[in-house]
Amino acid sequence: MGKEQSPNADADEDARLIEVDFPLQKVSQESVCEKNIRHGHISTLHIYWARRPLAASRASILAALLPDNPATRHEYLKLIEQLAPWEAVANGGSTSPLQRARALIREAFGGRAPRVLDPFAGGGSIPLEAM
Repeated sequence: MGKEQSPNADADEDARLIEVDFPLQKVSQESVCEKNIRHGHISTLHIYWARRPLAASRASILAALLPDNPATRHEYLKLIEQLAPWEAVANGGSTSPLQRARALIREAFGGRAPRVLDPFAGGGSIPLEAM
């Protein structure tokens, strides 16, 4: 879907989805749209010149937290594509794709949400989307 698969990706039991595949085209499209929004979006509250698009942050966090499994890979990639648009999360996280993503993450981490650290947070896009 997004990039070439590494030859050993299916053999690695601890591989994360982002290491194997990523819906780059969809996430890039949403990131471009987000960068062009001039009002009514959370990113316009304060100008931070090196801000990362929320769509890219949200998608990369989810892909990094979900384990890679050839049986569920296509489903997970579709879920990431569904969550890339701002509208998917704009109403406070009550959408079913976001609830599904949170449930999958908890399942992957033994029933609890993992801690996500970004020591170079800058504008806070990654910690914000990890919530």
